[in-house]
Amino acid sequence: MVTLTEVLEVNWIILYFVYGQVFFVTGLVTGLQWRRRSELELARPLPWLAAFGIAHGLNEWGYIFVPLQALYLDDSVVRLMVVSHLLLLAVSFFFLFQFGVELMLPALPRQRWLRALPATVLLGWGAAVFLRTTLVHDSLDSLVAIGDGWSRYLLAFPGAILAHLGLLRQARQMRDRDLLPIARYLRGAAVAFSVYALVGGIIVPTAPVFPANLLNYALLDRTIQLPAPVFRSLCGMAMAFFMVRSLEVFQVETDRRLESMEREQLLAADRERIGRELHDGIIQNIYAAGLGLEDAQHLLTPSPGLAKQRIGSVMEGLNRTIHDIRNYIFDLHAKEQNLGLERVLEDLVEALRLDTLLDVDLEVGGDRCCTLDPGAIAHVEQIVREALSNVVQHAGAQRVAVSLEYLGEQTRLSVTDDGRGLLPLPGDNGDKQGYGLHNMQARARLLGGNLTLESNPGRGLRLVLTVPCTLDKKPRV
Repeated sequence: MVTLTEVLEVNWIILYFVYGQVFFVTGLVTGLQWRRRSELELARPLPWLAAFGIAHGLNEWGYIFVPLQALYLDDSVVRLMVVSHLLLLAVSFFFLFQFGVELMLPALPRQRWLRALPATVLLGWGAAVFLRTTLVHDSLDSLVAIGDGWSRYLLAFPGAILAHLGLLRQARQMRDRDLLPIARYLRGAAVAFSVYALVGGIIVPTAPVFPANLLNYALLDRTIQLPAPVFRSLCGMAMAFFMVRSLEVFQVETDRRLESMEREQLLAADRERIGRELHDGIIQNIYAAGLGLEDAQHLLTPSPGLAKQRIGSVMEGLNRTIHDIRNYIFDLHAKEQNLGLERVLEDLVEALRLDTLLDVDLEVGGDRCCTLDPGAIAHVEQIVREALSNVVQHAGAQRVAVSLEYLGEQTRLSVTDDGRGLLPLPGDNGDKQGYGLHNMQARARLLGGNLTLESNPGRGLRLVLTVPCTLDKKPRV
């Protein structure tokens, strides 16, 4: 019976090709996703991770390229290629070590000397290999195995451990920023690096030095009957997945910057509008009242009755101005409260983008002419959350659109997807989707609103919630 180990040994070219491709793609994607101007701590060390992925991927492809070239080239050229291949392996681990150090440096501000540690260790590794060559005169295969093992002990293992600790620290920072999906991906990447510290930094090729003569690939083959590159490939896949998903934090950062810029522009526009409206309306009325009082002052002696009448007219004008000011303050308060609902929807949409591969859009339309109280906003949030959850679990959709519209005396919110539509539901058998729809309808009734579903099988579903405004637009004076 053919074992899995034998199959992998026969197809070793495919194994090393996939292994190299995983790391190369990880490095390439990391380099492309890197944001030079990002304010996140995670951004600064990423070029080192990209360099590690690309260099290590090329190194793994070297296990295919060098033996093939050995069939056609002179022995001296092949020996030079083997030595270069070993040097590339050590350099790739140097990049990993530097990545781990850079991740940890912000937590160790007084230990800047650590930045030079990976280069120092790399030079020490090179000196140790050179001395071994001159003093012991090992065969080339033994020397390569020894150099491979030392590079993993001295560079790969500490680099992977530091990367593990640094990514856990970054995960805590993302959790503090309320970016829980990013924090989960960073923790997953940290676990992948910790496993790689074992399978890539401790388990090494068999070599005539301790501990490589005990803990090596041969031991792994005897006990688990799987080649070491298989485990390293799995670690590489985990690193690639979790790191690529973690890098979505840069898109979140960009979205938040754009949102902040938009808010600043809206705030500047509001300031200009408020100043213009105060100047054109309320300030002009107060100025007119001042002129009326001045005129009444001149009439006090010659015509007291007319002065009294003029003062009464000014008081009526001031009362109207007070009424206008109160209405104006109420409108500003209503708009600010509605911004709370919009931020809730933005958070829900952003979380769905991070947790799934769905294309999710949010659109806000109409003037913020009315408002919803905090209790109503909480009900709306749960309705939208349940609707989006149904899309993920049942719809099989690729695109979701969330729309919020202010329509004078009511607010309309819709969630539209391009999935399979609303499937027939059992009556009262505890079906989760049916129970969720029942809860949404109950919340809509509590809001005094209306919830409708528009669906055609295979053509998606549109959920529409209409809620009346809860605050009177004309407060008492």
